[in-house]
Amino acid sequence: MAAPLAHTNRLGKRVGEGSLLGMDAWGTLLATITGAAIALLGQHLNKRSEARAKTVELLMDACAQIAASSGDFLNRVWEEQVLNLEGRVIEWDLASHRLASARLQILAHDAGLLAALREVNDAGQALGAYWRRGDTEESEYQARRDRCRAAMHSFIEQSSRVIGKRLERP
Repeated sequence: MAAPLAHTNRLGKRVGEGSLLGMDAWGTLLATITGAAIALLGQHLNKRSEARAKTVELLMDACAQIAASSGDFLNRVWEEQVLNLEGRVIEWDLASHRLASARLQILAHDAGLLAALREVNDAGQALGAYWRRGDTEESEYQARRDRCRAAMHSFIEQSSRVIGKRLERP
């Protein structure tokens, strides 16, 4: 067998015919491209994860605001009815409640949660309209208050379910 032809490259390194010098350059290029692709994929996945976390945070905030606002409304009706404090229901922040409801409708696509939101709003509206009439019967007032309270509990359960599912996603 004849010995391969060899020569010295410009760096003084002895290389022979069939050298891997050209392959080293391709390997380096391939490794560089692969590394860049992995870095870009990592950035993309990180941004998606951050966006998902922000959406869950906004959803949780809207749900909490609606639950707190609904509870505040029930307390204000009770304060007027039992403690004879005037103007408590009128001072309730309906605009904030509506804003949180709109946010939730934009962020959530879950039918159960949106149905619970509608019931909270409908029950609250029914109680508020009845209460503002003035001359209320105790049994009718209690029925509307109980509907409002049950709607609020159902809303909290649906909120917990939806947020829990979103937090469990990888």
